[in-house]
Amino acid sequence: MSAADYSTQVVGAKQRNRWTVAWLLFAITVINYADRGVLGVVAPVLIKTFGLSIKQFGIIASGFGWGYVLMVFLGGGVVSLLGPKKTFIYSSVLWSFAIMLVGAASGFASLLGLRILFGASEGVAFPSGSQLIGNWFPDKEHGRAACLMGAGIPLGSLIIIPIAVWLTSAYGWQAPFILLGVVGLFWAILCKVFISNKPAGVSPQSIDASAANTTRAPWGRILGSKTLWLTGLAFFSSAYVLYFLLNFLPTYLVRERHMEFSHIAYFGSLPWIFMTIGALLSGPISDFVYKKTGSLRWGRSYLAGICLVLTGLIISLTLFVTNTYLIVILISIASLINFTANPIFFAIPIDACPESGGAASSLTTGIGSLAGIFAPLLTGFIVNATGTFYLAFMLVSVLPIVFGVLLIVACDPRKL
Repeated sequence: MSAADYSTQVVGAKQRNRWTVAWLLFAITVINYADRGVLGVVAPVLIKTFGLSIKQFGIIASGFGWGYVLMVFLGGGVVSLLGPKKTFIYSSVLWSFAIMLVGAASGFASLLGLRILFGASEGVAFPSGSQLIGNWFPDKEHGRAACLMGAGIPLGSLIIIPIAVWLTSAYGWQAPFILLGVVGLFWAILCKVFISNKPAGVSPQSIDASAANTTRAPWGRILGSKTLWLTGLAFFSSAYVLYFLLNFLPTYLVRERHMEFSHIAYFGSLPWIFMTIGALLSGPISDFVYKKTGSLRWGRSYLAGICLVLTGLIISLTLFVTNTYLIVILISIASLINFTANPIFFAIPIDACPESGGAASSLTTGIGSLAGIFAPLLTGFIVNATGTFYLAFMLVSVLPIVFGVLLIVACDPRKL
């Protein structure tokens, strides 16, 4: 079945439940990024409790990326084999137990091992979500659906900050990990009850045909696609900003800006509030630009590229500012613009290859998710070697500018 035929089947099906699927994808993204962000929130306490150096913490934080990237690259194949629903159920049960076990960690080795396991178990989430969006939504709604899923990224990171600060202060650093594990198991039940792989209005024959087509994903074209590689590299630069803030913003504010840990719940949350606004604006803006111009390049790659360049330029201003509150404001504005671009990186692989959106997304998400390794690892080594976050912030500002320009110049979402 061709991409056009498949798209016609999906558009013509009765899809009254498609936004239920989208909201559940939003919910799991919130949970995923609360899971990922909690380590960074409690980092000042963990570092003190286990006597960790900033370099050791960077290695622990990067452990998530090692496991995650491996499974993201394999995620398209896993989704093709099991289907997105089963993939979500199995993986969410695994990552829920993995994050609860962090509460039983006793030092560097156990924290690193559990972080790698946790990352691997979450690695299939976005390929599964992208495949569901490709299955359930027509082309004109890909941006909004991907935007809703992407909006959970900053919102999850935002929600966990005050919760983790409160639970850690009241019950110890283990409490937020246990809570998140329970929430993940509850979501697995919701997934079992409310999500299906395809809309009910698509005939069984069409399901079989499209499933067969998904199984035979065009891996040669996907792996050789300039569009997907450029999207992945742009995603990497955007995610590098995210993982830098996710893992080190509380530590930066406490260690270098001398902020009280209890104040992190307020000032550490501000960038994530702005990110959430940017993520919610992204899909409607992207789809509006696409509709008005009739050009996927304007609606996707040009828009995202401009946002990345602006993100890097604004972050670079923090290198010349000494006021802590102004630095937080600049980071927050840059975060809003960055997350106006971020959900577009989930939409481009679906646009380029709707019949195998999970496989195409596994490449772009895998490349982007390398930031989960490099951002904490490089930041930990840089800060440990220099004693300051200055060079770390410089690197965070340069990457979005470089890859944003490449996205504008060379990425065409119309072509796989």
